[in-house]
Amino acid sequence: MPVMKRRSRIVLFRLTDDEYEDLKAACVHRGARNVSDFARTALLQSITEEREEVSRKLEQIESGVNRLEKLIEGIAKGDQS
Repeated sequence: MPVMKRRSRIVLFRLTDDEYEDLKAACVHRGARNVSDFARTALLQSITEEREEVSRKLEQIESGVNRLEKLIEGIAKGDQS
């Protein structure tokens, strides 16, 4: 059984009536216990996805830099002949 950390921070934001109704409908659709659990899970999932996307992009950049290094090394070796 996972150890539950005590939740001691509160995040507060306002919604229009329509936004709140949409949020409640999404909670029911996804089977969330309540609006707070749904909002917390959705927000944290969004943060995780953003971090993963940044990580993927950094890996692509690193791969591109490595290819460029190899090309430059190849050109430099060709010039020395």
